[in-house]
Amino acid sequence: MIDMFTDIIPVNNVTLGVLKMNVKETGRTHSRPTGEEGKEIGLKMNEHHFKLWGWGLNHVSVEPDSSILDVGCGGGRAVSILAELAENGKIYGIDHSQDMVDLATEYNSKELELGRVTIMESSVSELPFPYDEFDLVTAFETCYFWPDLEEGLREIKRVLKKGGTLLIVNEMYDHELFTERNSPYNTAKGMNIYSAEEYRKALTSAGFLAIEIDEVPEDNWITVVAKK
Repeated sequence: MIDMFTDIIPVNNVTLGVLKMNVKETGRTHSRPTGEEGKEIGLKMNEHHFKLWGWGLNHVSVEPDSSILDVGCGGGRAVSILAELAENGKIYGIDHSQDMVDLATEYNSKELELGRVTIMESSVSELPFPYDEFDLVTAFETCYFWPDLEEGLREIKRVLKKGGTLLIVNEMYDHELFTERNSPYNTAKGMNIYSAEEYRKALTSAGFLAIEIDEVPEDNWITVVAKK
């Protein structure tokens, strides 16, 4: 457990920016944020998702010398949090939007200068890293937009060290309490809302072990932890 987040619990997610947008626009704007609009989205997510990240990170242990990859790093604040937790480690952030890479680079400029953080443009489908590279891979609010969930999971498993951990944290998942609200997002181009069972099935198929899922149905929050 992580001391800096021990008091963070889910809150009513009407405060989170993605839910205030037009559903049809969400898939377009959030899957690959670009331009001034994309920068605004990245900055908003840096603020709106802080509590969500904290709740999710309380499900894993981060050692000071951990090697960590954040997939879909967006505005870069999650990378900064991970760098603070792994104070003697190395943190990589990837995003397939160059504008988000630029924003995350700016946000983490001090740590980049120290060589502790690297931000790169890349897709989860083809990660630019060797086998068995990372102790922890995080995916905050990004699985919705992957072109193929299982393919992305297999690629993440490839770059994880044996016994390494994957952490998935999302503010929306397919659940009966939120069917009316979430269903339109599944029809948005480039966006998919998965159920807890669909995550479990995809992770199992991709070869992950020790899968644990924590749901907060009343807030529609989900954290998934799995081991290589």
